[in-house]
Amino acid sequence: MNGYGALAGKYLKQQKRRTVLTIVGILLSVALISALGTMGQSMKDNMVDQTIYDYGAYEISYSSATTELLETLQHHALIKEAGAIRKGALTELAKGYKLELAEATTAGFELAPVHLLKGRFPSAAGEAVVEEWALAQLPGAPGLGGKAELVKPDGTKQAYTIVGVLNNQRLNMTYGTGAAYAWMDNAAAMADIPGTRLSAAATFKRGVDISSQLAEFEKLSPKTFGTNTQLLALKGETADKRLNLTLITIFGVLIGLVVLSTIAVIYNAFNIAVLERMRHFGLLRTIGATPSQLRGIVFREAGLLAAVGIPAGLIVGWGGLWLVLELMAAAGADILTFEGFKLSLHLWIIVGSAIVGLLAVLLAAWLPARKASRVSPVDAVRGTGNIVRETYRRVRLPSVLRLLGIEGDMASKNIRRNRSKFRITAFSIVVSITLFIVFHYFAQEAFKMAVNDSRDDQVAFQLLTSFTQTENGNQTRPSSNTADAFDAQTIADIKALPGVEHVYGRYNMPSAQIYLPSAKLNGDYLSKMGDDVFAKSTLGGKEIRIVPAYTTLYDDERMKQAEPYLIAGTADPAKLSETNGVLIVQQVKPLVIAENKKINLDLSNLKIGDSLSLNFGTQEKPLMREVRVGGILSQAPFNPTVLDTELYVIGTKATYAALLKGVPIELAPNDTALRGLDIALADGADGDPVKQALQAMTNQDPSIRLIDFIEEQRQTRQFNVQMKVFIYGFLGVIGLIGSLNIINTVQTNLMLRRREFGLLQAVGMTMKQLRRMATLEGVWFGVIGAFWGLLLGVGICFLLYRQMNNIEGLSFSFPVTGAVISCVFALGVGLLSVQGPLRKIAKASVVEELREEA
Repeated sequence: MNGYGALAGKYLKQQKRRTVLTIVGILLSVALISALGTMGQSMKDNMVDQTIYDYGAYEISYSSATTELLETLQHHALIKEAGAIRKGALTELAKGYKLELAEATTAGFELAPVHLLKGRFPSAAGEAVVEEWALAQLPGAPGLGGKAELVKPDGTKQAYTIVGVLNNQRLNMTYGTGAAYAWMDNAAAMADIPGTRLSAAATFKRGVDISSQLAEFEKLSPKTFGTNTQLLALKGETADKRLNLTLITIFGVLIGLVVLSTIAVIYNAFNIAVLERMRHFGLLRTIGATPSQLRGIVFREAGLLAAVGIPAGLIVGWGGLWLVLELMAAAGADILTFEGFKLSLHLWIIVGSAIVGLLAVLLAAWLPARKASRVSPVDAVRGTGNIVRETYRRVRLPSVLRLLGIEGDMASKNIRRNRSKFRITAFSIVVSITLFIVFHYFAQEAFKMAVNDSRDDQVAFQLLTSFTQTENGNQTRPSSNTADAFDAQTIADIKALPGVEHVYGRYNMPSAQIYLPSAKLNGDYLSKMGDDVFAKSTLGGKEIRIVPAYTTLYDDERMKQAEPYLIAGTADPAKLSETNGVLIVQQVKPLVIAENKKINLDLSNLKIGDSLSLNFGTQEKPLMREVRVGGILSQAPFNPTVLDTELYVIGTKATYAALLKGVPIELAPNDTALRGLDIALADGADGDPVKQALQAMTNQDPSIRLIDFIEEQRQTRQFNVQMKVFIYGFLGVIGLIGSLNIINTVQTNLMLRRREFGLLQAVGMTMKQLRRMATLEGVWFGVIGAFWGLLLGVGICFLLYRQMNNIEGLSFSFPVTGAVISCVFALGVGLLSVQGPLRKIAKASVVEELREEA
């Protein structure tokens, strides 16, 4: 004979629609939990790999090491591997280029961020690898397998066979100094060679508590000791554990909200199912079923739903994430700029997601199961077990719904009569709104932290003259630096190329200092950075602070890009030039030592119309110039968008021409001359034709260099698109979970009231009035849910802000967009959810509705 547990399966089959909705709710929740965990862990794994790629695999390093120090590292009991790199003299090349040949041990190659494009690393004397772009600058332009005479670190020359080609480095290309590496054995590394610099790097053995050992290794050479900070932070091996603690807190809150939503979905389904079957449970009690057996029926239903929903959720979560990443990779995208992104399948995430999902299901079923076990057989059979009488109070605030006619009055009484159902329904809406607001806020803030809001990501090519190499010490005839390197016709020709969207000028401005009245400095900045951060002096009998200025010249094209960031004033170049005005960026992001993090602060309290005193000379021989604050930006549109301890001063060509008039040429060797061009491409433009045209220009003029950033630009844009895909993908799943929660609760709540609606129809209420009454109830549920969901959502957003603020200084912004979207969406879903049950009720017979089993 079958036990009472068999009834669970029969009921689930009978209520197919509700069963499917509940399973889908469990599936989506478990899928989201597993996808969050898998993506988070995969991101961390790939961040470790990317950090090793960018900065090297070493964990500690010494920028200047002695042979004794290197030997100590190689024989230390805690060190797994120690390598060395020796640098020194440079090889002079044509057109002002240089090549730095470094010698590295085998371990040095493994620990350093040196990456092959093709070929292999040197493994014997007389072999070398060279950056791809630098090969073309060597005499004879040798390729792979060719030979070149290079200057060794000790200054002597030697012929090398090119056995490998290295990836190009942007800074090396910009400043014209290429990188090359040759192999050296351990004996050569131990040799003391004058005029060279030996650096050492090492990694620890597995299982070593690195954070506790750093102080001891620092004592070996305190002035040259350093760590691979980002790699150690990702491994949780720094003295400051805030990063890992912050990440655990953030993901704990997010997963906790998903679990809470899961509990709400399942609890509502089971609670309403139990209320619907109170008479059935009473009948079971009359034939001998015990309370524990009734609880067993409910828990068995929960187990059956979990047995289907949880495995399906794990498959959908991991499989869906894998499919999205595979489609991106098939389209040629580097996932989040990680070349060869690997999706890590961790057993602990799968098992943990399943356990969390099961606990959520069982916890959600517990209260309904207890309610089922406490049913009175007599009341249940009489049909009075679930009747709720209104509890009257002396003092009660009038309901707004009563102002909306008889239907509103009835809706108000229905809500107050059964507060339990009201709380259940409102709770579902609150959880859904809170979940969306929090995830939307987190996604937006994570996007801001991950994506650099700079117009430089559109720049695909640079044209630089040899004169720009003065930044790297390669100065040429100063007298010719004051002429523009590109004329207006050349710029117009470049703008006319298909796919080119903007052409920005590049100018080399001289350094300057701002003599800023102390009253204009932000007191909060001084309190965090220290009162002595800027030197004090006097000007005109008033105390001033000497603040470094970041002077930069914007042409008209760059000024247009500044307009979206304008807080006050104007960014019109004509008006700025007429009024001797400049744009400033007061917001800075310095590293606050006391808090060990960067914080967004305003450096000054300048207003539109204030005067700035700029010194282009020295403190002993000042060359003072006055300008006016014509506009204030929230950030600069080009890198660096925000500075640390400098005040941005952006001016037009006319403004700087007036400021630099009379400044000696040795202080301003380039004056306001155009020294280079940044070429920005439109989205989706083909860069090859543009590159060919620019290459033809450089071939005609040997003094011009072409630097190709198109691959870097492609990766940056891919990253931005992919971040949006993940963000809106997660938000879509969150919205779906919230919608199922609201639909399941509202619809089942109405279906349980069919007998009540039948009674109202029997006493004369029309279907139109019933529909309006139910709609007003839904609206009121939405209003109350939106109010509390908004409060709770904003509160949790502020908690996440405080946690993310531990990683990087942020300013809290109210989640307006997420709040509006979630509240409007929840209200819309709630209103649409009541239409289906109302249509069924309208089609049903009043007699049928009045039956006890209805």
